[in-house]
Amino acid sequence: MSEPALRTALAELFGFADFRPGQEEVVRAALEGRDTLAVMPTGAGKSLTYQLAAMLRPTPTLVLSPLIALMKDQVDKLPPAIGATATFVNSSIAAEDTAARLQGVAEGRTRILYAAPERLRQESFVRTLREIGVGLVVIDEVHCVSMWGHDFRPDYLFIRRALEAIGEPSVLGMTATATPADAGSIAEALGRRLEVVRTSVHRPNLRYDVERAENAEERLRGLLRALRRIEDGAAAIVYARSRRSCEEIARTLIGYGIRAAHYHAGLESEERTRVQDAFVSGRTPVVVATTAFGMGIDKADVRLVALVNLPDSLESYVQMVGRAGRDAAPSDTILFAGDADAAALRRFALGGVPTPELLRVVYRAVRDANGRVEPDLLASVTGGEHDPRVLVGMLEQAAIVRRGYDAGRAMRVELLPVESGAGSVVETLLERYAREAAARVERIIAFGANDRCRHLQVAEHFGETLAGPCGACDVCAPHTPAQSSRPAAVALPEDPARAIVDAVAGLRWPLGRRSLVAMLRGSVSAPPSARRSSAFGSLAAASESEVNRWVRAVETAGALVEVESDGFRVLKARAEMDLPSLGARPSTPVSEPVVTELRAWRARRAREDGVPAYVVLHDTTLNELAASRPSSTSELAAVKGVGPAKLDRYGEELLEVLAGV
Repeated sequence: MSEPALRTALAELFGFADFRPGQEEVVRAALEGRDTLAVMPTGAGKSLTYQLAAMLRPTPTLVLSPLIALMKDQVDKLPPAIGATATFVNSSIAAEDTAARLQGVAEGRTRILYAAPERLRQESFVRTLREIGVGLVVIDEVHCVSMWGHDFRPDYLFIRRALEAIGEPSVLGMTATATPADAGSIAEALGRRLEVVRTSVHRPNLRYDVERAENAEERLRGLLRALRRIEDGAAAIVYARSRRSCEEIARTLIGYGIRAAHYHAGLESEERTRVQDAFVSGRTPVVVATTAFGMGIDKADVRLVALVNLPDSLESYVQMVGRAGRDAAPSDTILFAGDADAAALRRFALGGVPTPELLRVVYRAVRDANGRVEPDLLASVTGGEHDPRVLVGMLEQAAIVRRGYDAGRAMRVELLPVESGAGSVVETLLERYAREAAARVERIIAFGANDRCRHLQVAEHFGETLAGPCGACDVCAPHTPAQSSRPAAVALPEDPARAIVDAVAGLRWPLGRRSLVAMLRGSVSAPPSARRSSAFGSLAAASESEVNRWVRAVETAGALVEVESDGFRVLKARAEMDLPSLGARPSTPVSEPVVTELRAWRARRAREDGVPAYVVLHDTTLNELAASRPSSTSELAAVKGVGPAKLDRYGEELLEVLAGV
């Protein structure tokens, strides 16, 4: 097709006068049937390339997308002329509707068919695609095909065999994140020689900031500062690692007058849709979410993306922050990084690597199932910590099994001839898997720790380079230091127990235990009513764990009692009760005879319970007991390491030991 004709089609179908960098090259490759890998950052217009090509090709196009929940949204938001010739099939569609949609493709009324890679495991679907004569297969998020990448999905492994069964149509792989090495792995996994069209990963309109934060309090304060830097009501996505964190952070932001909502997989489908629609429309400008949120969502004016925790890789970081500023307007991103979070990420990465024994369990389960394996069965025999499909995919990568078309929900898995060295093959594969996972983690940790231009680090990772300071990161152009919003820590009162009881008694609105601790420490997470209390920050000089122990000790003494109010558990003061002594203890000398007696008691309990001694109580707790010599249950509850469970199990015995020496 001539250049004028291609630009005319672009203008008529999309309303654009010209292509963005790389787009025309990808469209021409797809039109000419050349197998291609397009590596283009978020916001570069990857979708337009295959949509335009599909409208100009003589045969239908299959788009493989992992976003099952968003397929309808993707089709609905296509330009009218394209949307009229596009459809999707997924598990939400009734069988008769699926058949009707496929018939529309066969008759030429539909030119673009969206489906998930998992759909290719249905033999009847693949047979229909061959009969239809699909000419181009677009593989979105194609990096998922590589076991060594940051987002391996086992059903992508079957794409290569499905392509053979369909009749070897041409391939267009799409991804925002692929290093030169990744590109080679993708081509190998698909069994194709792929031309690579790569546009720059550099996003000059995005500011990359990294802020040190060692705990949740510092992250929350930094997040509020970042939100205040953008225009009031501007769209922002805040990513957190856990569902609980999403909910707590959103609650805190709402307490500061920010229109926010949380989003994670634990919500009902209707609620997720409601939150997503409110965000896209601008009714809820801030969403606190786990990592899946934002994929496939058409919102170009996101002005801030904040990562509360370190992501699992630099590729994940680039994808997540890339959801900001897709309209090319200046936008902020911020990553909170700390030593504790880095250590947690390292543990998480290694914990995701299965053991050789676990894969042996999977192999035996496959063997005993005579070729038809229910995922639920595999999940039960493996403990449910790993996706059973990923485990089978690993055995397939080791050439020990071969997974074919599914039989309903069951996987059909064929055992392959196993040579004597199969065990070492599995171990070698797992060792490489562990090395790759650890290397990804170390790269993102180093990205946050290094005092080098953030944009340069990203560019280098993806095989590019940049000249000079970027002027758009915390290294090259630091923000003016913000004044701390944390209340100045005052000296601890002589009687912390009395201060706690008086604080609770003076509250206009009662608080639960967590909110009370937040108020006493002057935490940013304290609810608005607590921030207005005269006791706000009165125990800021103590650690969170210490204030929490003090509150529980006062509860144990009976001076605080938990009651239900409007469906919430809150604390009320009973000032007439005797209060425990909560004075500072670390300076008190440790009595060695008392420690000796406590050690002897701990050894007896450990033998009786059949557990190691440290499970009963740690040495630091024994030393603190010997120093403070508590004489009541409430004073014992204030000792670090004596939580409610251990107080209930060991409390009376400990008081007897301490009273006898």
